[in-house]
Amino acid sequence: MTRTPLLLLQAPPAPDERRFYLHILATVGAPATALSARAQNVASLEVRVVALLRDLGLRMIMIDEVHNLLAGTHREQRRFLNVLRYLSNELEVSLVCLGVSEAVDAIRGDIQLARRLDEHHLPNWRDDAEFSDMIQTLIAAMPLEKKSNLKVKSLKQILALTGGVTSRIFALIKDLSIDAIVTGDECITDDAIAKWTPVWSRHANPHRRLEKSGV
Repeated sequence: MTRTPLLLLQAPPAPDERRFYLHILATVGAPATALSARAQNVASLEVRVVALLRDLGLRMIMIDEVHNLLAGTHREQRRFLNVLRYLSNELEVSLVCLGVSEAVDAIRGDIQLARRLDEHHLPNWRDDAEFSDMIQTLIAAMPLEKKSNLKVKSLKQILALTGGVTSRIFALIKDLSIDAIVTGDECITDDAIAKWTPVWSRHANPHRRLEKSGV
């Protein structure tokens, strides 16, 4: 079995222990289809998961979208947090939980777990040299044949469109890069940024869009 010091997971849409264990098994290459129905109860899954993760030689487990815990009842949240604390204790690994601001509220549901985790808030990007460098680095990582020479106005537009939220900035650059490849431009242009519509706005209620346009 391949050994790895880090396991990156995504929290299930709701605090479901069984679903979380099955996701772990699939992530490490042990799909649930290989298990009998009887072996898929929570207790059996727990034993199998701990054994497999111990064999991996893990040092850290990173769990994204932790705020999904809040979609469950208080009892479900507590049980799921107990699972996280148990895995951390049993495997003697560090636990990193990622999510939006509500993730803090989710973790605080277990006092013992919350005491072990330091809170770090990632601020939104601002109009400064660091932001400019990040955009240039991000664009350079895209498979584009030409260099994208963006004006300062375009960088400000990116901030305005995304609110400085990292995930939205990445989505914007990825979207524009795909368009650049499809159109044959092979670079992100100022004009493309000016015309770009945020993904989170495209699925808005059509009636609201009409109202905003004055129709």
